[in-house]
Amino acid sequence: MHRLLGLFTIFLFFFNTHVAANEPISLRFYGYISHQVIYDSYRSLDTRDGEIYFYPLRANFDALGNDLNKKPKLNMVEVQSRFGMRTSEADILGGKLTGVLEADFLGTHQDYTRMLRIRLAYVNLAWERHQLLIGNAFHPAFVLECFPNTVGFAAAVPFHPLNRSPQIRYQYQPFNKMRLSLSLLTHGYHRSTGPAEAQKNSGLPDTQFHLQFGDGRNQALGFIAGYKFLTPRDITGSGISTSETIGSYNIQAYAKQVFKGWSLKTEVIYGQNLTNLLMIGGYGAKGLPGQIDLLGDYKYANMNTMSTWIDFETHGKPFGAGLFAGYTANLGSDHHYISLPGYSRNDDLHYVFRVSPRLQYQTGNLTFAFEWSVVGAAYGTEWDSRRKVITTDEPSINHHMIFATRYNF
Repeated sequence: MHRLLGLFTIFLFFFNTHVAANEPISLRFYGYISHQVIYDSYRSLDTRDGEIYFYPLRANFDALGNDLNKKPKLNMVEVQSRFGMRTSEADILGGKLTGVLEADFLGTHQDYTRMLRIRLAYVNLAWERHQLLIGNAFHPAFVLECFPNTVGFAAAVPFHPLNRSPQIRYQYQPFNKMRLSLSLLTHGYHRSTGPAEAQKNSGLPDTQFHLQFGDGRNQALGFIAGYKFLTPRDITGSGISTSETIGSYNIQAYAKQVFKGWSLKTEVIYGQNLTNLLMIGGYGAKGLPGQIDLLGDYKYANMNTMSTWIDFETHGKPFGAGLFAGYTANLGSDHHYISLPGYSRNDDLHYVFRVSPRLQYQTGNLTFAFEWSVVGAAYGTEWDSRRKVITTDEPSINHHMIFATRYNF
C-alpha cells in the first residue's frame, strides 16, 4: 500500500512540476466501484474469492453415491474495484506521450486477495504511424478491440486469454486500417503452471506478433502468433545441474463487427501450454512411465489446447442484453507424456463448455447487470500415452449466477 501511494505521490509531483513550467500536460483520474453477488450450484475451480471463475470440479462420490461437489456456494465481493490515472503530453521526442498507472484489489494470488496490485503501469510514445509501449500492459493475446463483454470478471477465462505482463511493444501502421506489432514480454504474476521462475530462468522473452485489419472500433480482423520458452528446473531431483528448456507456441484469429444497435465478436485459439493466459492445459515430462527417472534429467512435453467462443451484444440504453458461448478442449500431446504435479491446469480435463446469457440496466454511470452461466466440464477416465482422452465421465454441470452493481467515475 505504501509503495503504491509513493508512486502516486511521485506521479503528482512531476505533474505539478510540468504545470508550473506551463508545459502542455493533462491528467485524468478514473475507475469504478464494483459489487458482485456470486452463486454457484456446484463446487468449482476459481480464485480471488470467486471473481475469477474457471469450471466445475470433477465429480466426487461418497460411499452412498452422493456427489460431494454438488453443493451450493454464495459470496459477495468488491475486490475488482479499481482506480487509475492517465496522463498525456505532446511533443515528446516528436510524438505524444501517454502514461497509465492502474490498480485494483484482487492481489496476485488467492492468499493476497483484497490487497492492492498493479494492473497497468506503462508509457506509450505515439507518432503518426509508429508506437512504442514500455511497461506492464495487456498481453497481445488479450485483444482490447475484441474480447467477451461478460458480466463475470476476467473476460470469460478459460475460453479467452487473460494476461497482463511486463513488455516492450513496437507497433507500425502502414495504412489507416492495418496495424502490425512485435512484443517482447516476461511473465509477471500471470505465469505458466509449474515452477514460478521457469520463463525468467530461460533467459528468453515471450515473443508475440500481431496483425490487425479494420478501424478497431467498428470492425476488427486479426491474427496473433507467439512463442515462449520455459526452463523449469536448474537442479534435478538428484541434485545434478540441468538447463532443460521447453518451447511452446500460440496462434489465434479473431473478428469483430459492430452493426446498428448490436455487435458480434468471435475468436479461435490453438496452442501449447496456454496456462499463462489462464487457459487449460500445461506441460509434463516427455517419455513413457518406467523409461525415465523423474528424479534425474528429462525433457518436457506440451499439452495442446484449442478454444473458440462467440459473443453477441446489443447496445441499447438503458437496457442491454448479450449472449456468450464458448468451448475449449485438451487435445493431448505431440509426444509421450507423463503428468507432473503442479505443471498443468487440469491435464485430466477433456473439454469445457459455457453458455451465458446476460442483461443489464444502465442509468448515468450506474449499471446493474445479471448473468446466468451454464458451465460443463468433462474429465477423462482413460488416456493414451500422449494424454489424449479415450473415455470421459459425464460432464459436471454448474449454474454460475452473478448479480453485479458498478459505478464508474
